[in-house]
Amino acid sequence: MSKKKILGVALFFITFILLLNIKSYAGTQKWKSLNYDATVNSDGSMDVVETWNIKISETNTVFKDFKLDSSKYSGITNVKVSSVDKDGKETPLKEIYEEQYHVDSGCFYALALSNYKFEIAWNVGLDDSTATRTYKLYYTIEDAVKVYNDCTELYWQFLGTDNQISGKNVTGTIRLPKEVSDIEKMRVWAHGDLTGDIQKTSKDTVSFSIDSLSEGTMIEVRVVTEENIYDNVYNETGKDRLERILIQEQRWADEANEERRNAIMKVAAFVIGNALIIVITVFRVIRINKKGNKLKEQYSYPDPHIEYFREIPDEENATPARASYLYYYKNNTSVIGMNLPKIFAATILDLSLKNLVQFEPIDKDEVKIILNENSKDVELTKDEEIIYEILKEAIASDGYITTKKFSEYAKNHYDKVYGKLQKLEKIVKTYQNECGNFDKTRYKLTEKWRRKMYFNIAILVLIFFFAPIAIFLFSLYILVIANIAVYSSNIDKITLLSQKGDLELHQWKGLKKYMEEYSLLKDKQVPDIVLWEKFLVYATTFGISKQVIKQLKVVHPEMFIEENQTGTSYRNGNYNNGIYRYAFWNIVTNSNYEDSCFDSLNNGLEKVYTEARSAYNIAHSSSSSGSGGGGGFSSGGGGRRWRRRLRRSLKLVKSC
Repeated sequence: MSKKKILGVALFFITFILLLNIKSYAGTQKWKSLNYDATVNSDGSMDVVETWNIKISETNTVFKDFKLDSSKYSGITNVKVSSVDKDGKETPLKEIYEEQYHVDSGCFYALALSNYKFEIAWNVGLDDSTATRTYKLYYTIEDAVKVYNDCTELYWQFLGTDNQISGKNVTGTIRLPKEVSDIEKMRVWAHGDLTGDIQKTSKDTVSFSIDSLSEGTMIEVRVVTEENIYDNVYNETGKDRLERILIQEQRWADEANEERRNAIMKVAAFVIGNALIIVITVFRVIRINKKGNKLKEQYSYPDPHIEYFREIPDEENATPARASYLYYYKNNTSVIGMNLPKIFAATILDLSLKNLVQFEPIDKDEVKIILNENSKDVELTKDEEIIYEILKEAIASDGYITTKKFSEYAKNHYDKVYGKLQKLEKIVKTYQNECGNFDKTRYKLTEKWRRKMYFNIAILVLIFFFAPIAIFLFSLYILVIANIAVYSSNIDKITLLSQKGDLELHQWKGLKKYMEEYSLLKDKQVPDIVLWEKFLVYATTFGISKQVIKQLKVVHPEMFIEENQTGTSYRNGNYNNGIYRYAFWNIVTNSNYEDSCFDSLNNGLEKVYTEARSAYNIAHSSSSSGSGGGGGFSSGGGGRRWRRRLRRSLKLVKSC
């Protein structure tokens, strides 16, 4: 990835994190319940009590805004705010007469901030914490009622569209100053959330409720009576208005009902559409899966019935890297990289079989690797050459190197060691193709399924970024994910190996099982140290060398005695005897170090690769930043933090 792309991604995530912090900084509020208790007086004013049971998070001050509109009412008076404890006891807050972004503790204000906005704000004191609180707001709406020639009208918006708080259990009651003579002469409407409900509960009482209220949703109530039930209202217009009100409300009701019908149609389309896609998905998965099973039958090879294999497959050309690549291969997804430490150790052992290196134990944790320069004309494969060159460069002119020094060399020369070993994958893959272990026709066939899988992955990513579509048609996720799963499964059903490669793979599996279960077999071989040294090379490749040696000690203890069959001793590091003719059996059988020499050798050789990889990754990682500007991880931490937690504040701090 280029530096510009990296910078772009970094800026995106920094912006994203800052936006999240800003949202968190502003705090949140959510009603657990909200109740309006309104009493309309005979003079046309209305006394309102709002009871808020609200969960507040990281907020200092809560606001309630009203839109000033002289055509609907003349003013808001008698404002009071109280906090209510669990026992229902009210504690009045102190009124102040100035606007504050952070209202003083225990105070509230109720002010007209402009010609269009009246605001009530009070302190809740939850700057850095979360709590559920109960508050009561008291206020009077002056001239809330209008009297016309043919009706009276109370038209009040309890909550405006600028509201930024959501909640549930919203209820309200409106009591009129007197009963109407006939309940049919009282008409009620409510505007806002279409799931809300408004009812005439008696001749002088109206109630409304909303189960769940979203941000930006208004609550507006209109109560019209065909007879004047107000004795002292001076807000009279001298006009007829009932017919106009009925026409207006009917139009709004028709629009609301149309919206409900559309919503029902959308839900029906949603259910039917998703059901149809799911049905299509099921049939599609069944069909593609059947096709995949046919492919498996068509392109599978006869089972060679190899349970145990007692020799090294293709011994003339076999190497640990080649064996590992074929054994762990899965349809163009090799895991040779994961097994490189074992491959490296096994190849060094294999070089000792070719008389290129010798081993001499120093102690139970360290082994000396000696370069045998007398060996000439030894033909090595390309993968063996790479590892042999690394070893020769590490030994340089000293003629030997210890396993610990080898690890240090790899750490200090990581580019050479790690860089060279990364070439093994390509080298071994090329060999496997050249020797006919893979079938190009099968590769082309699996590529067809792979392209389909990648296409569906691209569709899945597009759906993910267009979240509204995904939410409405969630079954698209099911369809696409099912396609990806089936295509991936079908890729695995067609082996890319040729029949020759498939046979060799079964042989390697048979050899591994033979070594793993050797002690359980009835027909055991006559012990042959030379053969078992070869087997141990591949036991190391497959990570089972310790298990194999343990079995050999039980089945053939004579292979581990202090004195060989010729009567010559090889204890205390004296290798000038019969055992010397073996490559590394002296390390396996050395009892001076409690059977740990061979493990130490393997572990030390594996560490050469892991040290080189670790040093390479560190060298190519991002630099750490002490200023907090981002970058790589540092070595500090461990749970340290400041004793005093800094509090959030929106106040500006003057610089020194």
